[in-house]
Amino acid sequence: MNSIQHIQQSEDIEKFLEDVGRLVAIPSVRDMATASAKAPFGKEIRKAFDVFMEIAQRMGFTVRDFDGYALDAQIGEGDDYIGVLGHLDVVEAGERSLWNSDPFVMRQENGMLYGRGVNDDKGPLLAALYAAARIKKEKRKLYHPIRIIAGGAEETTWECMEHYFKHAVQPVCGFSPDGNFPIVNGEKGILQVRFLMQADKDIRLYCKERLNIVCDDIQVLLPKGSDISFVERTNLIEVLPDGIRITYRGIRALSRNPQRGENAIYKLVKDFHGHLDRNTSLYAMVNMLYENFTDDFYGKKSGLYFEDEAMGCGSVCPMSMQTHDGMLELCLDLRYVKATNEQELLSVLRTLALQYGCDLEVLRHKRLLYVEENSTLIQSLKTAYRRVMDEEAAVFTKGGASYARVLDHGVAFGATFPDEDPRPHMPNECMPVESLLKASDIYYEALVELACIKR
Repeated sequence: MNSIQHIQQSEDIEKFLEDVGRLVAIPSVRDMATASAKAPFGKEIRKAFDVFMEIAQRMGFTVRDFDGYALDAQIGEGDDYIGVLGHLDVVEAGERSLWNSDPFVMRQENGMLYGRGVNDDKGPLLAALYAAARIKKEKRKLYHPIRIIAGGAEETTWECMEHYFKHAVQPVCGFSPDGNFPIVNGEKGILQVRFLMQADKDIRLYCKERLNIVCDDIQVLLPKGSDISFVERTNLIEVLPDGIRITYRGIRALSRNPQRGENAIYKLVKDFHGHLDRNTSLYAMVNMLYENFTDDFYGKKSGLYFEDEAMGCGSVCPMSMQTHDGMLELCLDLRYVKATNEQELLSVLRTLALQYGCDLEVLRHKRLLYVEENSTLIQSLKTAYRRVMDEEAAVFTKGGASYARVLDHGVAFGATFPDEDPRPHMPNECMPVESLLKASDIYYEALVELACIKR
């Protein structure tokens, strides 16, 4: 099936790419310094909302703004709708020197789009909007209205969806174009915690606290004259006026896939283990890490390993370790499966905290998502995928989180195809043009199945 013919029947490809570029051009990163009554997440996310609403109105959708937290664009009447949930906020660009071009100027080269948001999630959300617009243009009979819902805090707090569903009912069913093809029927639970203890007066740790990222840079500042003969895993050692700074570098990856990165914290731990004063807090923290977490991506050493047939196994990843406001802090990311739950994991973590003299606090929890493969929703999505791709759609589980979790009945459905690496949250985020067009075709077929067929 020719995806280019499909999208041309509903809207011009050049206009579609122009609209993606307009959204990418807005650095819609949460910025509370510019927050206001109608821009609760900052002015740039507000700008992205305004542009998306203008695009949807141009295409004939009825749009609503939910106080700057979320918006929706609907065709058809009523509240028994089919929902498509995506987001217009993005993560920060990070170190600009690692990008091959301006992250907020969409670049097209050799069939690829480059820019922050082309994959996560501006491009896929627009692909779904264009799919619904095609249904409207064809004047198909709707047995359920179609509603495209966009949030502004997916990359941070998710309070956008909490606000939205205080004012709107749940859809009959839906999907989020913020995952992978074929069909993500399982999303692992997310539990992020912080271990805390009083910091040592003469040892400082510096590490940027990034949620959802494997730690790739950590610095320790030791007092002048400290013995550093044991340091083997870095040569980044500087003698400063106020002490000796040792920097460990790793390889950045998403914390849901810790095995794909190289954790700088583990390098520090392996160097410092056995070389610290037993009376220091860092000694206790390093010991806890060394004995329970280092180089163990799945929690086997710590008692946090759980596996089931439906979702596979969970994972454990240190995201940051730093001294801050007189405290030594370690942040962990755990992804869990149906074989366990957050209370069981917290019981293990509290035992560890007690054993090593730490306090423990929960930073974030998101319940897992699992939808049975034989459901009407998944069977409809399988049909849509097969029509466009001429192959069967498998279901699978991943560690990432999409807005499908806020639905009573929903899954993540694209827009990243198997074997693609669009680099979400990384420098040089990208998306093949053809993949976006195919995704729009698949979303069109899915919405026809869900909204235009009487069941």
